[in-house]
Amino acid sequence: MGYVEEMLAEEEAVIHRTRRHWVVLLRSVAGALFLLGLGALVAVLFGLERWEGMAIGLWAGVGLAALGLLLALPAWLRWKTEVYLVTDRRVIQVEGILHKRALDSSLAKVNDVRLSQSLSGRVLGYGTLEIITASESGINRLDDLPRPMAFKKAMMAAADAFASRSALRGEPAGPADPVEAPPPARRGVADRLAELDELRRRGLVSEEEHRAKRAAILDEV
Repeated sequence: MGYVEEMLAEEEAVIHRTRRHWVVLLRSVAGALFLLGLGALVAVLFGLERWEGMAIGLWAGVGLAALGLLLALPAWLRWKTEVYLVTDRRVIQVEGILHKRALDSSLAKVNDVRLSQSLSGRVLGYGTLEIITASESGINRLDDLPRPMAFKKAMMAAADAFASRSALRGEPAGPADPVEAPPPARRGVADRLAELDELRRRGLVSEEEHRAKRAAILDEV
């Protein structure tokens, strides 16, 4: 069982799965591919020649090609292990080769989704999604997604289905609004006068204070 599968809860279903667009991999390995191609060219050229320094040139080309491969391998592994998922409960982003990092957004807390695409993104078919949630993180940004509109549609359909299931079970589909406590009930005039008389009897208010407060209570009626 892979790392992503271990993250899923019991009976949690994956609706849409993808990784970053291939253009991201191309950006990361462009320099490595140049070294690989240069090394292969040098090795072939020196391999065809028949001169005293042929072996040196051949091994130099092989060394450049090997260096290109070594540089390209980590970039390819990072691209391969970065995964974006839409399940029937949340959106999950997983990245990292050995040190894993996972970020998920519950469908119940998704407030809005923003899609942006550059000109090259529209031509090559990739874009960025910003998932605006009610959680502390606020915005979950998914960069360079292939077919971002399909990802957005899958996520919104999953969110609608999640809300429908929650409504059928009588559960709130999202974070509950805070309920304000009702204001304390206003005591009646008779109770307030009786309390004032008790304070006077116990000597806690003077006769003058008693008359003034009694008049103020009666004026409110």
